[in-house]
Amino acid sequence: MSRAGVCRAPSIWRRRDALAILMAAPAAAWSPVSAQRSPRLVTVGGALTEIAFALGAQGQLVGVDSTSDYPEAAQRLPRVGYMRQLSAEGVLALRPDALVATSEAGPAAVLRQLREAGLTLRLIPVTHDWDDLQRKIEVMAEVTQRLREGQALLERLRAQRQRLQAHVSPSTRGPRALFVLAHGGSPMVAGRQTAADAVLQLMGARNAVSGYAGYRPLSAEAVLTLQPDLIVTTTQSLRAVGGEAAFWARPEWALWPMERRRLWHDDALALLGFGPRLPEVIERAAQAIGTWRPA
Repeated sequence: MSRAGVCRAPSIWRRRDALAILMAAPAAAWSPVSAQRSPRLVTVGGALTEIAFALGAQGQLVGVDSTSDYPEAAQRLPRVGYMRQLSAEGVLALRPDALVATSEAGPAAVLRQLREAGLTLRLIPVTHDWDDLQRKIEVMAEVTQRLREGQALLERLRAQRQRLQAHVSPSTRGPRALFVLAHGGSPMVAGRQTAADAVLQLMGARNAVSGYAGYRPLSAEAVLTLQPDLIVTTTQSLRAVGGEAAFWARPEWALWPMERRRLWHDDALALLGFGPRLPEVIERAAQAIGTWRPA
């Protein structure tokens, strides 16, 4: 599916309801732990942990990764490290029945160790679109054996997306936005094929960066070349650099006119995680940057 914005036909909702199919044959869908009433789970990826809470399945979580910081109760769960730097020993010490992660989890050698140890792994492809969110909910509903709750969550998100369709659309005339990430070290700018690029499109903005994929360091020369109308960043990035005043005081912005310094920020997981808060953060962003239109 194209990531080109929320106004297009919602293909993820046109498909037959996968949850209804799973409810008809749950035993075949979840093996080998489906016979257990409450499988013990480790979730790797903040959105997956957030979905577990949204489904009321937080009691099944025995461990989470370091990106799992929402809701606040998730921060009190045992940690298994950063999602790309997992430790097989740390995961297995929690005696889970399964580990649910996105395809960004790793290293590959650790995942292989976990499989060889007999742990069930569910790895969900990351595509940074609405399908991405639906897949996460479907898998978590299946694994936690909360299919009805999953279906209800999907229906709520469908209603929220329909609201977005009525108010936000991709536009070639939308503001040129530069997504800056600065959680640690020097600020980086998001190019194509990133969660940030997808989110900018969903909120009705245009990514000022089109010449490369991934992230590259921010520079004063790049700012002058890209000529952004606004900067989008995460609340955590602002905190890491010392606040908004400190952000603009960095040398990368020294040549950028004061009258063009427009910035919007929100929580990193809500913005980039493609979790259940995605419709809410898109609505907030669109209203803030001026791409929200009357129905």
